[in-house]
Amino acid sequence: MANISPMLMTRLVGQLTGSLRNLKMYPASHPTSQKLFEASLLLIKEAMGDESHLSFSLAGNILLMNDKPVPDSRKEVFANFISELGKRSVGQLTFKQGLDRDQLQGFFETMTMDAEQLKAKGGLAAALALRGISNIVASGISYGGSSGTGGSPGGGAALESMLPEQVIAMLKSDPSMVTEMLLKGALAMADTPEGQEKLVSDLDRLALMAKTQGGGEYASMMANVIGGLDQRSSQMVAQVKLDNPEWSDVVRELLTRYSDQDLAKLIVDKAEVLALETKNDPVVLAEKLRGMVASIPADNSRKQTLYPLVQPKLQYYGLSAEDCAFVFGQISSTQPVLEKYLADLASRPPAEMVSEAEVKTLRWIIRRDENCKPALEGFLKLLADADPGVRESILANIMILEGDLLAIERFDLAELLIDSITLRLRQESEVRIYQQAIEVIQLIADQLKSTQHRALVSRISKDISDIMLLMADKPVAKDMIKILTLIGDEAAIRSLILGLLKDPILENAASALAGIKEKTLPYLLDTVKESEDSNMRFKCMYVLNKIGAGVEEMAVKALTDDRWFVRRNMSVLLALMGTEASISHLGEALNDKDARVRTEVLKAIYKISGKNSEPWLIRALADKEPEVKKLAIEHLAKVGDEASVDALTELYARRDMLGRGEMPEVKKQILASLGQIELKSSANFLMKVAKDRDPELAQAAQTGLAALLKKMKPQT
Repeated sequence: MANISPMLMTRLVGQLTGSLRNLKMYPASHPTSQKLFEASLLLIKEAMGDESHLSFSLAGNILLMNDKPVPDSRKEVFANFISELGKRSVGQLTFKQGLDRDQLQGFFETMTMDAEQLKAKGGLAAALALRGISNIVASGISYGGSSGTGGSPGGGAALESMLPEQVIAMLKSDPSMVTEMLLKGALAMADTPEGQEKLVSDLDRLALMAKTQGGGEYASMMANVIGGLDQRSSQMVAQVKLDNPEWSDVVRELLTRYSDQDLAKLIVDKAEVLALETKNDPVVLAEKLRGMVASIPADNSRKQTLYPLVQPKLQYYGLSAEDCAFVFGQISSTQPVLEKYLADLASRPPAEMVSEAEVKTLRWIIRRDENCKPALEGFLKLLADADPGVRESILANIMILEGDLLAIERFDLAELLIDSITLRLRQESEVRIYQQAIEVIQLIADQLKSTQHRALVSRISKDISDIMLLMADKPVAKDMIKILTLIGDEAAIRSLILGLLKDPILENAASALAGIKEKTLPYLLDTVKESEDSNMRFKCMYVLNKIGAGVEEMAVKALTDDRWFVRRNMSVLLALMGTEASISHLGEALNDKDARVRTEVLKAIYKISGKNSEPWLIRALADKEPEVKKLAIEHLAKVGDEASVDALTELYARRDMLGRGEMPEVKKQILASLGQIELKSSANFLMKVAKDRDPELAQAAQTGLAALLKKMKPQT
């Protein structure tokens, strides 16, 4: 873009503002208005020259012309123009080559519209388009409000509204303007964490634009902006970005302007923040500080000069001299510490090795030496020490050690720790310490479950299951059930199912499984389907009956399984807890090819439907299997009506419905059942058979008739 002289800028902006405000007094057709339009057009064309366009942009209270800040934007003439654009939420206004007086007049007329009316038309851009004005383009800006000067009272929106080229132009020509805009955004929220967060967020956006567009000047430009902030804000930004690798170039430039004392203060201030984050844990704090110091973009020689300035302050947060040396990279090998610790384990009393200082040393080794396993093993062996105080002290530190192991992803050692605690449960005789171990295992299980460490959770399930089944008759088993319930994974559920076989914990395991509900259904149902142990099947059915919801549907679906024993077991389950909704499916299963299945199906139908099962029982009289047929006859004796009498008497008379060798036995059972159906038709048939030439059948009929007449006597 060609340079525009300050005088021309002033004349042009003054002319545009004057033309616009003139329309408040005179219509567009008035001679004065026409002269102002002509003068405005001439100045626009003069400023545009041979270029394709001329643009005005807003950046907060700063006016840019052709993407370059206008000097002295705070002058009244520019402030008035900014106000006019701001009132109409115009962020950028562009005049293109080919602009004529009619289009310019249409622009001024549109600008004089009421703000709400203009908004209803979709804003200035839409209103211009509706009038067919194509050589004047407007784009909006969200100010979050309006002010008398057209600026952004909420601040911060200015940077968001600017094009990257505009931002870079401001950074190069007057970085103090950018600093001012940033501060306005933050100060609008007062001195609050939110305001600081906004300032850092705006700086991140600014840095991204500067890095993309600014080339080699990026770091110095950003350092200038940060250096222009007030002292408190500048130090806050430097502290936040001190060890951020994405800001290393900027921070390196910024630190050239800091004295060693200033840089040391930044490190100490950062240490204070990290101490709060780590809950004043000196081991974790030392780790984080070491990473932070290593990431500071400064020469190592300068970092070492900071050591004596920082050390006294770091010791305030619990860091030892060795910790401080570690933070500044002066300790390169952990071998001496490890060797001394192992020697101490072998020579010093256990009570000394569980002190706070020695536990800290162990944590130091765990976090910094990959060969730390012997040290951890030696410490955990003290769980078997005869002194209850030693065992208690170790258990009190287990969760801290578990956290360290998870932090460095040493899951193999986490398993070692879990195994050691569960072993203590088997061996512990002190009730107080035993309870402490239980609580530790529960805490570990809860932590691992919440952090999705499934393999370690399963490890607990396995260890706990072994103890529970081996010690089912001791209180420990019931505590183990609580832990397995808390875990609730597949291994835990399967262990609880096995626990059903142990009578002392049957009810506890059943209640636990019922409490987990839906998660346990597939495992319980699989056991009922496939277990060869009838005791196990019925224990699982007992739990399924406790759960109730969802079981019947799953059992009905399994009635079509390819395996006969699964179909049989599902029939038994439905007999226990099925409803009328299952009857039609059970009815279809009466056609099952296996008689063992049909027998259980018939039992289920009778148990569920009672009196309403009569049609299904009559249908089963035609079964080729004697046991099924006899079961149907037996049940009809309890629910039978006239239809049952007809079916039974017909079966008695038709030899073709009876298999070879079963006729006498079945006929006797029919007569016995008829003797229980209190109907006249039943009595009449028995009277007839009582005269049969076969003495056995006649005797059976007489016995059944006598019993029947005795029941019916009160009714006659």
